[in-house]
Amino acid sequence: MAIVVDAFAGKLVERLTAALEAKAIMILGVKEELLRLQRRMRRIGHVLKDAEKRSMQDKSIKGWIAELKDFMYDADDIIDRCMHEGTKILQEQEAHESSTSLMVCCRLHPFSCVKSLRFRHAIANDIKSLNDKLEEISQDKKSFKFVPDRSIDANAVSKATEYHHGSSLPESDVVGSGIRNNSRRLVELLITENEQKCRIFAIVGMGGIGKTTLAQLIYNDPKININFIVKSWNCVSKLSDTELLKKIIRDCDGDYGKSTTTTELQEKLRDTIYGKHFFLVLDDVWDSHKWLDLLKNPVESGAAKIRVLVTTRDENLARLMESIDIHHVNKLTTDSGWELLCKQVFMGGNLEGMQTLKDIGMQIVEKCDGLPLAIKVIAGVLKPKDHSRRKWEMVLENDAWNGEGLPEDLRGALYISYEALPFSLKQCFLHCSLCPTNKPFLLSDLVKEWIAEGYVKTEKNALMEDIAEDYYKELIRRSFLQPSLDRADQSSCTMHDLLRTLAQFLAQHENFCGDPEEANLNSTVTKLRRLSISSTKEIVGLPQVILEQKCLRTLYLYKSCSGLEMHMIGRFTLLRALMLNGEMVKHIPNNIQDLAHLRLLDLDHSQIHELPYSIGNLTNLQFLTLVNCKSLSSLPKSVTKLGNLRCLSLHNSPLSHVPRGIGKLEYLNDLTGFVTGDGIDGDGQEVSQQQVQEGCDLGELQSLNNLRNIRIKELERAKEGASVLSTKRRLKGLVLSCTPQSERDNHQAYTEQETSRIEQVFDGLCPPSCIEDLKILGFFGSRYPRWMSSTSVHTCLVDMIYLSLINCKSFSCLPSFGQLPHLKYLRIDGATAVVSIGHEFLGSGVKQGNRKPPTAFPKLEYLLMWNMPNWEEWSLTGEDNEKESGKLLHFPHLERLSLRGCPKLRALPKDLDQASIKELLINGDDSLQAVEDMPSLTELLDITDNKNLSRVSNLPALKGLIVKNCPMLKNVEKLDSLQSLRFNDEKSNSLPEWLIDFLRQKQQNFDNQFQLYLYITVEALEGCLRESPAWSVLEQVPRISAYATLDNENMYLNYDKATSSYDTNLHE
Repeated sequence: MAIVVDAFAGKLVERLTAALEAKAIMILGVKEELLRLQRRMRRIGHVLKDAEKRSMQDKSIKGWIAELKDFMYDADDIIDRCMHEGTKILQEQEAHESSTSLMVCCRLHPFSCVKSLRFRHAIANDIKSLNDKLEEISQDKKSFKFVPDRSIDANAVSKATEYHHGSSLPESDVVGSGIRNNSRRLVELLITENEQKCRIFAIVGMGGIGKTTLAQLIYNDPKININFIVKSWNCVSKLSDTELLKKIIRDCDGDYGKSTTTTELQEKLRDTIYGKHFFLVLDDVWDSHKWLDLLKNPVESGAAKIRVLVTTRDENLARLMESIDIHHVNKLTTDSGWELLCKQVFMGGNLEGMQTLKDIGMQIVEKCDGLPLAIKVIAGVLKPKDHSRRKWEMVLENDAWNGEGLPEDLRGALYISYEALPFSLKQCFLHCSLCPTNKPFLLSDLVKEWIAEGYVKTEKNALMEDIAEDYYKELIRRSFLQPSLDRADQSSCTMHDLLRTLAQFLAQHENFCGDPEEANLNSTVTKLRRLSISSTKEIVGLPQVILEQKCLRTLYLYKSCSGLEMHMIGRFTLLRALMLNGEMVKHIPNNIQDLAHLRLLDLDHSQIHELPYSIGNLTNLQFLTLVNCKSLSSLPKSVTKLGNLRCLSLHNSPLSHVPRGIGKLEYLNDLTGFVTGDGIDGDGQEVSQQQVQEGCDLGELQSLNNLRNIRIKELERAKEGASVLSTKRRLKGLVLSCTPQSERDNHQAYTEQETSRIEQVFDGLCPPSCIEDLKILGFFGSRYPRWMSSTSVHTCLVDMIYLSLINCKSFSCLPSFGQLPHLKYLRIDGATAVVSIGHEFLGSGVKQGNRKPPTAFPKLEYLLMWNMPNWEEWSLTGEDNEKESGKLLHFPHLERLSLRGCPKLRALPKDLDQASIKELLINGDDSLQAVEDMPSLTELLDITDNKNLSRVSNLPALKGLIVKNCPMLKNVEKLDSLQSLRFNDEKSNSLPEWLIDFLRQKQQNFDNQFQLYLYITVEALEGCLRESPAWSVLEQVPRISAYATLDNENMYLNYDKATSSYDTNLHE
């Protein structure tokens, strides 16, 4: 069932319909036979939904479907062959336009004409045979008495709502008092002092029952953060031994450097956590090796206190790992299950809808058998039902609850939720079975792969890439994909093990992921169509059955996998998608031109030196990705013949030019790494005559009207400005870059003439107003582009969300970015000519309504001002317009303000106290003397390497303070809400006076959760011991964790006032 038969049939009819109107088909003279095929497929398509549903229980129907699928694959291949050969004939016809031949083939070379006649005869016979075969299949279907499906919304995919995950655990996942009580109990056990240095706790339960949810609740508990200075979360089943060690080291702020072996990494881990309190979560553990053989020794020999939390389905494994407490996760009660369902379905708090449907909903919850995962995925089925009672009843009465033919743990809600997916989403979900378990699903990859496989439905006036992104968001909305915790934009996802198992089970006869030599392939049952190779072997071979069948359509070799014998690939002439990643790939198959069906060719991170000219024969190719191919310096001219190309990715590959003629590729919408090549290189020197002839300038982009993402580099080579972007109404992402002076030969400076020309070039590159993500790198003009002026920026960049100006060293005044209504992220990095930032940066703000004052940066969440060595003044008002600017609000939603590498900045703007700021990070700002009077700064102040900072005062809402290498700091006061203070000074022999004074002031009103972290010298650590003068102050601090290094050995002091716990490895 790897291909969803009704979806495949619909796509085949769609392809036939489009082909019938194509010139390539007309010239072959096979239109009538294809029309017969289309009519029959349309008739048979009405019964396929019922057929696929009944095939789970009826083997004869399953056999009929298998026969139909084989036929449809053959028909799909026939269409490709027709389009491929017809296109070649048309191209030859254009090449011989002046011919006066009166032959039937008209205007073709005689040899081409004979060859064309031969192909037309052969293809016509093949299509007739297919029609005869379909007639037999159609006759056979009558005996099954299928019920026709006349629904028109089966393929509908709703527009996915926008998601914003600010934490690792969505509140909607937590229901009932049970899970909170269990979390509190386990947290108390984890933080309780005990003579036993290392203690292991286990959460045990069946798949999908909520083990990970409980573990996340514990991991994010504030008491855990206070009691453990370092912690690490790891999904063990998805990481190799070395990957797991590296991740834990990173999580603990360590650096594994060039260490690659297990032994080296174990030593690095031990040193990283030495003397510290360490909390480790091992989620989804399937065997004890990861703890007993890999982690136990370095963790126990390093950390001063270790608490390990394990989640597993196997209680015996928890006992083998010597767990002192095993918590069994119980199934949800019906009431808690109903609460979870309501949180997922009735997100707007529709109380009336909840009550009206509660009786049916409770019965559905009971059928989910108390499994949170089952309830969440069934919620994805109910959510689009418009709260219709009858539609909920249909879900309750669905026969698929019995799940005959499925493994027991995949029955019920999981399969029903799969059944309820639109056809196109079913195929996309099953495709995910090809991704190795240790690799996340990347949105950009899935979009390409789904389109190449033909899973994405075409819609008028919409790019398939946009539709595919909606599919991705819909799978998230239905809980089939889970957004990764480290990507706020949801561009990376994972999948629950049970759902992955369901995809693998349903796709098992056509898809395989792993080492093919270990696959159990039965040639009488299995026709492997898609193979994803994941193996640790140096060279992987393919079983004979795969080589004999020759029906692979997809072949993936991932970067982290081994090599493959290249000569084998040419045998699979039906390939649609070919991925050959990694340094083991030195060249591509010599007969690549024979892969006429190929849509996706991914050679990222490979060591190829060139592409063969014959690649231009791949007329069906849609995606060509050559990212980070460090040995590739040029592309063949023939890539301009790839008329169906949608994506050309060249980022981080050292190409000298892009062939002239790229502008003919009308479907191209993703072009990264476009090299501006007009015969002048980055140093103003002439390049070879061949590059002059083959390279292309900005004008080549004029006709690419479907561009949605483009990255242009080496813009200093452009002859002149060209207005080639402003009309691109689909453009969302844009990167404009110039070669930095540091990367030019002899570090040659740009001339005045070159500076003037680059300003003109950028003036002409005004993006369309629909642009959302803009990066400008290395721009060396003395002013910013005219479309960034205060009178233009709010209209030219009205939809802008992410904006970065990096190493734009020459202009002294920043644009009025405060006028951008949707801007969320702004990074100014390397603006070395900026001396002062004033009211011009805010502009006139954005109007918020008739009665509200305008607001500058109304939606900005991240403001990063980095590496600005000459910046001295920052004001949010102006001398000439102070009265007017006083009416302007600013930064109402700032999550983080980061000021780094600005050594001349003398003060923060006085009106910054009006802004709402969660985190303020100040690093390397040597002239700054005070951080004070900021009542709305709440979460964190991090002051690092600020040589003249002397005062931190009146930050009443601040919870966390980090101080590192601020030698002139004298006064820290009025931090009423502070819960955590980290101080780092590895030079001084004693604690600074300001710290002792601050702790003395806080003695009477310490928060019980307050924790003091010290990273200091051994001499300073000795001054913190019980007999020292400072101890009378330190002993009043609720918790202290102090560390120092002596002869590469970590020394420590840990103290807890509440329990009178005092532990150190220093001799007192």
